[in-house]
Amino acid sequence: MKRANPLCREQLRARPALGGWLQIAHPASAEIHARLGYDWICVDLEHGIAELESMAAAFRAISGSKSVPVARVPANDPLWIRRSLDAGARAVIVPMIESADQAERAVRAAKFPPAGERGFGYCRANGYGADFAEYARSANAETAVILQIEHFRAIENLEKIAAVEGVDALFIGPYDLTGSLGVPSELEHPAVLAALARFRSVCRELEMPMGMHLVRPDEAAIRRCLNEGYRLIALGLDTVFMEQSAGRTLSWAREAGQVLLVEDRGRCFNGEGRLAAVSNGT
Repeated sequence: MKRANPLCREQLRARPALGGWLQIAHPASAEIHARLGYDWICVDLEHGIAELESMAAAFRAISGSKSVPVARVPANDPLWIRRSLDAGARAVIVPMIESADQAERAVRAAKFPPAGERGFGYCRANGYGADFAEYARSANAETAVILQIEHFRAIENLEKIAAVEGVDALFIGPYDLTGSLGVPSELEHPAVLAALARFRSVCRELEMPMGMHLVRPDEAAIRRCLNEGYRLIALGLDTVFMEQSAGRTLSWAREAGQVLLVEDRGRCFNGEGRLAAVSNGT
């Protein structure tokens, strides 16, 4: 029996949910995140190179863990939402929501009738039909719909978007928000900070769980996010973690090599000595 979805609205009110974000979306990347204990793991179908089949493979890799499979769909498109849920996603993150009408469209696509318009069919999510009846009965309550707020028009329409029934959380896309405000990547710009302050104020007032993607997280940013009341936090990207770790390790190696060169300045190397030992891994 599946545990309650920690990304559904009532669960988010009870405790924060910390997620991993996959753009590589290889099963190994998903499995590593799951073994580390991330509450949820999102495959990025909008900006990554993942397709439905690679997403399903990533979901299979975490199927024995407690991590919840999530799809960030490429657009507010009913077919993408339905197919992602059929592939096993237990939550969808829908980008570029700017109005209540768009929010309602996303919810309808994710919910079976009578709450929505999602089509019934045998799929991976219901065990290819083996669990059809149980899945059809429980999916509406156990599927989280998370809407990305990443444009100044969304900030302006926030109260109406948050009032749409079936929305579990609102999730800031920080870089697109900066772009819409004319200050690309300037996360500390006064206009961006004002937009985020309004976002937090409205979400608190309406008791709507709020989320944030910390693309390059550090301890201070994570603590600040939690202190500000964010309940749904995406921590980095698998691509960013690889870049940071690989770059840091290479830097260490180059610094060590420079130290050796300084220590051994003036010596003539002909395949012997310390540099040869270093190149041989000893």
